[in-house]
Amino acid sequence: MPSIPLRTFGHGGIHPPSRKEHTADRPIEPIEPPPPEVWLPLEQHIGAPAIPLVKKGDRVIRGQRVANGGEGGVPIHATITGKVKPIDKRPHPTLVTSESIVIARADDGEELEFPEDPGWRSLGREECLERIREAGIVGLGGAAFPTYRKLTLPPGVAVDTLIVNGAECEPYLTSDYRLMLSAPAEIVEGALAMARILGLGRVLIGVEVDKARALDALRQAAAAAPRDGAAVEVVPCEVRYPQGAERQLVTALTGRVIPPRALPFAVKVLVQNVATASAVHDAIRYRKPLLDRVVTVSGDGVFEPRNVRAPIGTLLGRLVDFCGGVHPRATRLIAGGPMMGRALPRLDLPLIKGMNGLLLLVGRGPFEQGYQACIQCGRCLEACPLGLEPDQVSIRVEAARALETEPFGALDCYECGCCTYVCPSERPLLQFMQVAKSTLRRAGALRIKT
Repeated sequence: MPSIPLRTFGHGGIHPPSRKEHTADRPIEPIEPPPPEVWLPLEQHIGAPAIPLVKKGDRVIRGQRVANGGEGGVPIHATITGKVKPIDKRPHPTLVTSESIVIARADDGEELEFPEDPGWRSLGREECLERIREAGIVGLGGAAFPTYRKLTLPPGVAVDTLIVNGAECEPYLTSDYRLMLSAPAEIVEGALAMARILGLGRVLIGVEVDKARALDALRQAAAAAPRDGAAVEVVPCEVRYPQGAERQLVTALTGRVIPPRALPFAVKVLVQNVATASAVHDAIRYRKPLLDRVVTVSGDGVFEPRNVRAPIGTLLGRLVDFCGGVHPRATRLIAGGPMMGRALPRLDLPLIKGMNGLLLLVGRGPFEQGYQACIQCGRCLEACPLGLEPDQVSIRVEAARALETEPFGALDCYECGCCTYVCPSERPLLQFMQVAKSTLRRAGALRIKT
């Protein structure tokens, strides 16, 4: 009997080594002991910064709201019990600095309780959205867009499919995989809750086929969950980077192609991450806020790679200490995965809501010894999942002609890094794309102002 072809996207993509072997079999471990303090940046989401409700010297309890959401944002909650220190600017992993609520831990272990609401499955749409907003949930795949806003569609927009992203295609990262093994029912129930909010009857959960145990766990959970008229299908996908990118996953699972610079709802689809779905379940069922983050700490630069559940705001140095410490040969620190992650300069930075990985790598970093001229081999054109022309963008940026790069796709790039990975001249094609994109956007903003 012929095998069923695995779902995947069309053009481009690469197959980097997975590097997941050190953590794929490691269960999620709570950090012990809890961190002595947490830094809670008021900017952990897309939208206006949160507004503090506490001041220096206040005692707060884990689970207590300590900041209201600013316009379009979400609230922030105390992730440990303790005393508030001065609210001031602290280092931030993506914004350089941010106003932050700092809490020094008390040792009494007190925390708020979040009992189950027995009628949670029958709650109305507005109540569910309010619980999601009050829980401070943002997209946990990395985008950090407030989830209640994403589930509130613009006027005149309708979707017919909810996709839950469990692909986790970046090398090293296994936090979503381990969550799919430990909380499959919560993921499925959270997905069904979001489907009810959107009035949908179709939920697709996409998981790469190398995560066979997760596929089985989610299928069993889907079979056991009350459906309320919604069909849940757990779909195995080809192991291929960037399978978990929103555009590629939508095409893989539905065959629909999102137009350039459009969002998935342009093809009647909405996408959420598996960790977001689990958090939505907890918010609606228990009114539990987002307090912890599961993060993969891995790479040859850390002694004991692990999947760690830690309070949001835990300093990254504390995470690394829990994982055995920094190896003397470590040379690079990355938040997220190696393809789309962000290089960090230091470990005294807080774990924020959108961070799913922390990598400590060894050896020579990219571009340390420079790069060569473009040889027009075309490999970047073959690898780009959007069919863009990174070579032409790079040549024009080098020639100080970044304003000429729009026809070659600079504004459409979502920075997956496939082009840089395959370039035999070791050119920083992704960085050239970033320069071109920012130049074009600044020029556009100036035209609007004038």
